[in-house]
Amino acid sequence: MSERPEIEIQRQTAFGDDGQLEVTETSVETSLEDFGADVDHRDRDSQLDQPEASEFGVDDRPEVEDSDKGDQASLFADTAEDQQTLAGDDAADRCLFEE
Repeated sequence: MSERPEIEIQRQTAFGDDGQLEVTETSVETSLEDFGADVDHRDRDSQLDQPEASEFGVDDRPEVEDSDKGDQASLFADTAEDQQTLAGDDAADRCLFEE
């Protein structure tokens, strides 16, 4: 393996008011807010509790049950195996939504 030399920062530059690079004595920190972006700084909690395994390679996480299906809808109707449509087609293969 080759050893890489450590790069030492000699000078830091920043764009000045006239658009030209200028050497600065202090480090410059920027944020997306400096460029007009709206940044949300709130700490967010996870929507689902994400359990973790006790060690790598062992999946001993507890089962997470979906308590609320929300606005999700089934794509296919709940039908009996032998149920047919009026046209004689298999009703279980029929999508509830038009394409």
